[in-house]
Amino acid sequence: MAIALRFAATPPRLAAPIPPTSAPRAHGGVARVGAQGGTRRGRRLAMAAADSARCQAKREGDGDGVLAGVAVHGGTRVEGEDQLSVVMKFGGSSVSSAARMKEVAGLIQAFPEERPVVVLSAMGKTTNLLLLAGEKAVGCGVTRVSEIEEWNMLRDLHIKTVDELGLPRSVLHAKLDELEQLLKGVAMMKELTLRSTDYLVSFGECMSTRVFAAYLNQIGVKARQCDAFDIGFITTDDFGNAEILEATYPAVAKRLHGDWIRDPVIPIVTGFLGKGWKSGAVTTLGRGGSDLTATTIGVEGC
Repeated sequence: MAIALRFAATPPRLAAPIPPTSAPRAHGGVARVGAQGGTRRGRRLAMAAADSARCQAKREGDGDGVLAGVAVHGGTRVEGEDQLSVVMKFGGSSVSSAARMKEVAGLIQAFPEERPVVVLSAMGKTTNLLLLAGEKAVGCGVTRVSEIEEWNMLRDLHIKTVDELGLPRSVLHAKLDELEQLLKGVAMMKELTLRSTDYLVSFGECMSTRVFAAYLNQIGVKARQCDAFDIGFITTDDFGNAEILEATYPAVAKRLHGDWIRDPVIPIVTGFLGKGWKSGAVTTLGRGGSDLTATTIGVEGC
């Protein structure tokens, strides 16, 4: 299912003010960069549009396929070659296998006139597998981490995907090793805190974006992998359900625009993730977090 939203010249009446520390949440898809120039008014418009999209998606059902999502267009800025033009967000089922990743790559190539930012979720059910692996690690003992079924399932899924895409396994070696060490640490401490849980589930998006960026480069589409927590997504320290802070908007816009000017390649950004402004630790944005990542980039403009 595809939904298109266009901002009106006159903003809709909002039932209640939106706190400046809140960012718009939307239902997947494509967001036009620069809607309303990144002002608070524009962010409120995006929130209203996103809410409308979610309601429509709920009524009609969400297939979450490669073509599912929202197209958010609008804004008064004149786009130029020196700025990114569109945000494309793809959910877990859209990147659940090598075949689906190839479809997504084909969609990106089908719009050569665009200069996209691509936001990805974790592959398929990876987030659930990570959570289950973490829970089992608490009670299994360090020496038995390698026997955790969910850990083996998600590792095999990612290695299989890399192999089928014709990529070197080294694309994932560092992240898989880091993840295994984290699970062993959880097993040693016999505890999985909210902070550790956010760090644990972040591996899903961190791995899917690395694989996809590597594949795009292999087929001749220049791309750069970007972790959201390293490009300016600053949040509260509410692990598991963090809120994006106002400082995120200019920081992300400046970083993405600066990177594009220096080296105009497609940014492949992790959805769902941020960095706590006090702790500096990885945070997650809760349900619909990847949609929030995409809409935040689209509203602020690059």
